[in-house]
Amino acid sequence: MTAKLRHTAYGGRGGARRVRSWAVAGLGVLSVVATALGLPVTAQAQPAGVPLANETFTGATALPEFEGFGPACLTGAPQGSAPGPGTHPLTGCPAGATGPVPPNDAAPHGYLRLTSAANDQSAAVLYNHALPANQGLVTTFDQWQYGGTTAPPADGISFFLIDGASSLTAPGAFGGSLGYAQKLPDDNPAEPFLPGVNHGYLGVGLDVLGNYFGDWEHRGNGCPTRSPAGTAFRIPAPGENMVTLRGPGDGTEGYCFLTATTSNFSTSGPWPSTLPGLLHGPTTSLPAGVTPAEAETLLEPSRRTVTVEVSPAPDPVITVSIDFHDGNGTRQVLSTPAPQPVPSTYKFGFAASTGAFTDVHLIRNVSVHPAAALPQLNLVKQVPENPPVPLPLTPGRQVPYQYVVTNSGNTTLTGVTVTDDHVTDISCPKTTLASGESMTCTGTYTVTDADGQAGSVTNTAVARGSSDGTEVTSPPDDVTLPVQRGPGVRLVKSADETREYRVGDQITYTYTVTNTGPQELTGLTVTDDHVNGITCASTTLAPSGESGDSTTCTGTYTVTAADGRAGSVTNTAIARGESDGTPVESPPERVTLAVASELSLGLEKSVDNSHPYQVGDQVTYTYRVTNTGNQQLTDIHITDDHVTNITCQTTTLAPGATTTCTGTYTVTEADAQRGSVTNIAVATADNSTVRSEPARATIQVQKKPCHGDECNKPCHGKECKPCHGKECNKPCHGKDCKPCHGKHCGKPCHGKHPGKPKLRHAVRK
Repeated sequence: MTAKLRHTAYGGRGGARRVRSWAVAGLGVLSVVATALGLPVTAQAQPAGVPLANETFTGATALPEFEGFGPACLTGAPQGSAPGPGTHPLTGCPAGATGPVPPNDAAPHGYLRLTSAANDQSAAVLYNHALPANQGLVTTFDQWQYGGTTAPPADGISFFLIDGASSLTAPGAFGGSLGYAQKLPDDNPAEPFLPGVNHGYLGVGLDVLGNYFGDWEHRGNGCPTRSPAGTAFRIPAPGENMVTLRGPGDGTEGYCFLTATTSNFSTSGPWPSTLPGLLHGPTTSLPAGVTPAEAETLLEPSRRTVTVEVSPAPDPVITVSIDFHDGNGTRQVLSTPAPQPVPSTYKFGFAASTGAFTDVHLIRNVSVHPAAALPQLNLVKQVPENPPVPLPLTPGRQVPYQYVVTNSGNTTLTGVTVTDDHVTDISCPKTTLASGESMTCTGTYTVTDADGQAGSVTNTAVARGSSDGTEVTSPPDDVTLPVQRGPGVRLVKSADETREYRVGDQITYTYTVTNTGPQELTGLTVTDDHVNGITCASTTLAPSGESGDSTTCTGTYTVTAADGRAGSVTNTAIARGESDGTPVESPPERVTLAVASELSLGLEKSVDNSHPYQVGDQVTYTYRVTNTGNQQLTDIHITDDHVTNITCQTTTLAPGATTTCTGTYTVTEADAQRGSVTNIAVATADNSTVRSEPARATIQVQKKPCHGDECNKPCHGKECKPCHGKECNKPCHGKDCKPCHGKHCGKPCHGKHPGKPKLRHAVRK
């Protein structure tokens, strides 16, 4: 991981930024318990100054910084087609949505729709633009979770912050991870381990179903402190109707449990929620032909307003408050110390998902403010995380810098520029900033031999602009990075990245090696994890600064079928040598090249869904697998989340060939309670390196009517009805009921008749 040794700026920010610390898990327990018991807690931050981002999502368009992922769409826009994979501009929602979704083409009564109530949806909206964090951040938004077609509803909505120096082009894993944390599906080692959001800082789970609370599926992988619910799968989910916070993480490590709105932090459940209301709204349907304005009124009871606050450094506190719109106003539901260190900038996003359980998820009225007043012109300088800059730096290394410039005043600034005492030719996307507007400028610095002698390099930057003819200057911001002292070697690796390679192609890699130290470098070698037989023009290099201090090495690599399956090949190389008897080696240098995949599988799944099934019925699924590539595939098999022991007619397929597989599933009582079963299957080949797109099939399940002895079970409350035959052999459990006998059976009982049999009338639901 990349670390900064020193960073000083307006507001007293300091310390080693972007060094991840996951040991803060559990710090918020006492403050959450204090909140639940009504004890004093740390005062929450308040919005200050002009908004840094403000979007209602009620219109036909949204701010361009908001990018959709998956089925995320705008109901205020004209009806559109189904969004494709990955990130995309926000457009209108497609027709035929499942569940009580608000109507399309509804501006100015629109919503950001993350999901409908369909099964297995994963959606997010990402604000991929850095916002200053040096004075904290307060984010307020309205959320709706309602109208699920299953019981219980699922899953939930997450709001998350990442380090603004990182890219935000995809959310984290969905399902119980709510688009923030990592996930190993079903804890199955054969499944791909799905990463969390890139360089996550904070994930706020507004969790209706409750799996985000637990560490099942490797959530919190590598954390010293785990969720109170542990790592086991639990039914029902352990954190129903709960706000849960997870902390920093990257890839498949971290995203540790921080705290939650529960009164029980022991490892023995249950873990009741302390929320003073329900995150899930009461709306279950919208009438056919409802107008946008009518839908807005009908959805109002399901609206919840959430505020997430990170107070300013040096000791920031995270506070979550919710207005359930029940007449009690906004109430603080948890407060806990923020993970340290705090990033200098943030990017943010929202995510939601459904699975076998569903809900409609909507967002509106997003507003982001600093928690304390920023200067009229604010500057934050940072080094981007993607790709990471290897530390310590070596002379000759180029360092990219980003400068996040924000107009925090009430007037427009013109002639905005950034200057840096080490970086020239800084480029900004514009020179005029409206009130509340931010932009990111960029520049590059090449580390010198003098930096190596000093052991570090410190750059200081300032932003300037003009407000109605008056010059406005930001407080300076600087970043200090370590530079390697003494002997060293630098490696730059390159290849032709303009083409797409295919299996069997030969790639030529060039390695430029430079002696960055003050003594001669001897015994030079270059090793590459993919390339053998690398040759160098010279194995001895003069000291840095003299002629002949660099040499060129070359090697070749032949693209394999495995590279084709992966879609790319990444090589890592290291240069090594000896300087005055001291071994030295370069930081690793990686190059990734695209490889055309010529291996692919198609899967079609079918089932007889012409009639409803009942508990105990055996359902037969048929899977049609086709080799859609141009090479033979072996080890064909099917993985289905409900069906085991699937058999295929053949496990080897020539290009274009097809095979049929079958498997069976027995309907359970839980399926009857849900009313349906949705199975998801994937075909794999060549030791699971080739995978098809998932295929789904849904059947309807109805409760089985009782016959004979099945009817002898006692009824309860509203479930009771007059007994007949053998039904009369068991008591019912209303307060006026007694067992019936003989001629009294089948007759209603009335009033209090001690010693006489009674029977209460009720209608089975």
